[in-house]
Amino acid sequence: MQKQNRWGYILTLPFTIHFIVFFAFPFIFSFYLTFTKWDMFNPPDWIGMGNWTKLLTDKPFWYGIRNAALFAAVFVPLQTIFALILAFFLNQAIRAKSFYRVIYFLPVVTPWLAGGTMWKWMMNKTYGLANYMLSLFDIPPVDWLDSKYWWVPITSVALVNVWKGVGSSMIILLAGIQSVSKELYEAAALDGATRWTLFWKIVFPIVSPMIFLVLILSTISSFQAFDVFLVMFSSPDIVSDQKLTPNILIYKDAFLTSKMGYASAMSWALFVLIISVTLVQKWFEKRWVHYE
Repeated sequence: MQKQNRWGYILTLPFTIHFIVFFAFPFIFSFYLTFTKWDMFNPPDWIGMGNWTKLLTDKPFWYGIRNAALFAAVFVPLQTIFALILAFFLNQAIRAKSFYRVIYFLPVVTPWLAGGTMWKWMMNKTYGLANYMLSLFDIPPVDWLDSKYWWVPITSVALVNVWKGVGSSMIILLAGIQSVSKELYEAAALDGATRWTLFWKIVFPIVSPMIFLVLILSTISSFQAFDVFLVMFSSPDIVSDQKLTPNILIYKDAFLTSKMGYASAMSWALFVLIISVTLVQKWFEKRWVHYE
């Protein structure tokens, strides 16, 4: 038994070292940095609650929280609804079903550099495809990414992120829908259930745990949004703070201005916010999610 225990410790040692070096130590050290001023070149200078006090009155950070909240409010419901609709119809007996699944999943594996460049062209105010479509209905062009109204570029980027992420959510929900037995479909059809009744009374309750999972993952990714804003707005050091998110601001302070202590404080504030939002979602879970 002791020999088996010894081999167990040896075989789990690589994972233990990886956990300590790449998770436990950075987690604890970043919390320590929230109470310091550190430029990554000199030893950290203890300043107590200085970073946290500054955070409470830092307008760029609260602009970032506001932008992330709007981004989540647009991205999470749209992606979940579109993914659920696509998963439901792609589970039907239609021709070229595998082809459609690949097409809808293709944006997920498309690099952000390529996808972002395409969408920046489509949203260009002068020659973009989006404004060309609006001109067909005599609607004036919209400055999608550089509008004076802060909510326009944030909403535009959220829509781009829906295009990028709906495929992965579709796969999760499709797996849940495929777990619904054919007997339930056949029994509902014999009772004269319409497709809408079939979806709302049978499919939705059974797939609700998967929908809840998609909502949780989408919400967390919304508040952690980084690459989509980095690509769509080119460079974070020349974009106004009113169009940035917390992760972009953390990146700017940590690696562009070497304010690692303050960046750590923002990271922990964002962590607490994500945990709080997730707990609120968990509180509503029992009201609509069915596990039986």
